[in-house]
Amino acid sequence: MTALVPLDSLLGAAFIGIILSTVIYGVTCLQVYQYFTHHSYKDTTLLKIFVSLFVTIDTFHVALLVTFYYEYTVTNFGDYIFLSKINW
Repeated sequence: MTALVPLDSLLGAAFIGIILSTVIYGVTCLQVYQYFTHHSYKDTTLLKIFVSLFVTIDTFHVALLVTFYYEYTVTNFGDYIFLSKINW
């Protein structure tokens, strides 16, 4: 039986990165909310579309991060062969 490899440096760093990314996402959502409730009345439609597109892409990014972390920590927990491969 082989000894288990500690995953602190791999999954711990990913967890910290995801936490920081979601904090920045929260700040972005707050800024977008402030923009649309207080400051967007004098801007062009193109700028409003750009802001909406930006927050949509950022939301998709956070969803991908959560999916990645769930796949590595829950779905394939303890599968060291899966962890050694680079997926999407």
